[in-house]
Amino acid sequence: MQGKHLWAALFLLPLLAHADVTLYGTLDETIESVGTRGAANGQPGNSVRRISSDSSLIGFKGREELGKGLSAYWQLESNLWLDSAPSYATFGTRDSFVGLATPAGNVQAGLISPPTRVVAGMLDVNQGNTGIGMSGALLGKLGNILSTDGLLKSYGSATPADGNGNTLVRTSPFDTRRKNAVQYTSPSWQGLTATVGYDTVETRATGASHAASVFDLGLSYRGGPWLLTSAYERIDTGVDDAASSTTQFRQVWNLRAGGYYRFGEVSRIGLLFDHTDGHLTPTAAASYQGSSLSQNVWYAQAVIGVGDHGRLISQYGASGKLQGSTVSDSGRARHAELGYEYDLSRHSTLKALYAQIWNHGSAAYDFGFSSIGTVPAGSTVHGLAMGLRHSF
Repeated sequence: MQGKHLWAALFLLPLLAHADVTLYGTLDETIESVGTRGAANGQPGNSVRRISSDSSLIGFKGREELGKGLSAYWQLESNLWLDSAPSYATFGTRDSFVGLATPAGNVQAGLISPPTRVVAGMLDVNQGNTGIGMSGALLGKLGNILSTDGLLKSYGSATPADGNGNTLVRTSPFDTRRKNAVQYTSPSWQGLTATVGYDTVETRATGASHAASVFDLGLSYRGGPWLLTSAYERIDTGVDDAASSTTQFRQVWNLRAGGYYRFGEVSRIGLLFDHTDGHLTPTAAASYQGSSLSQNVWYAQAVIGVGDHGRLISQYGASGKLQGSTVSDSGRARHAELGYEYDLSRHSTLKALYAQIWNHGSAAYDFGFSSIGTVPAGSTVHGLAMGLRHSF
């Protein structure tokens, strides 16, 4: 065992001895065959067979009642890789925070999922909002530009993890956890809950006059068979208009809204709408011949119960043309998933699914999680996955 993991284990022993500490986790492994074909320039496709840890995790959480309606709570959550041990596998890589619960709402600080990420996770048909079928393949990527931008790609992409320089995660900046974040969540009122968050980024981009910052706002409603949810996030890169920079954007923002209607214990149908807008730096504006870029994405989603223990999962999404770009047909893609899950018990689930992305023109979208890493423009990305998910 590496030294840092040993010290982490020793650190946790006193926590586990505390009566109010809960240990929990998920082990989610899939055997996958993924690849690309049909690139616009005739580039040969590629294929990979692999085992992926789809959001496997271990966590510890606790709560202390302070009296007068107050309580302190905390959570430490980390990724697990059962198929490999990447060098950056450190402690507290997932939502980890300390908070204070009051009758007027909860306030917490740490590494936190923003409302935009929460919206996608609440509506996605995949348990854990993970794998090659997740809606993060298209959401918030602004024609895939934000996934390659010199600054903003660091908000949404994980460190290479497969040993071949390919990236494990290719989600948007709006679908990743926020560091240095503080967040307030209101009490539920008539099924309504509001969330406000702020993230003070501690580093500056090249050419920035001040550090970047992130503002989040979320609103959700639960009532009867309905779940309705929406979120807004704005990222200010801090870049001075007159300075050269590693980013093409002065500011980007995302708005998403959706919901589902549940019938029966398992079955539901839903919709998700996503809009992303980016205000360009003068240098980038000259290149795109416009001051901003924008794009719409939508998903239709369904879960249908089959028998007492099974369910079909499916979703279909499309990204519209990148508005503001002079490149014709840029940013357009479609993404579909069809799968089946079978519950062996309350804690264990077998799953099998197929997912595919059709990139149009110059688009080069990749799977949001368990991505391939190198996708030629205009190619089709496809994948078949079978696995077992166990939660405790």
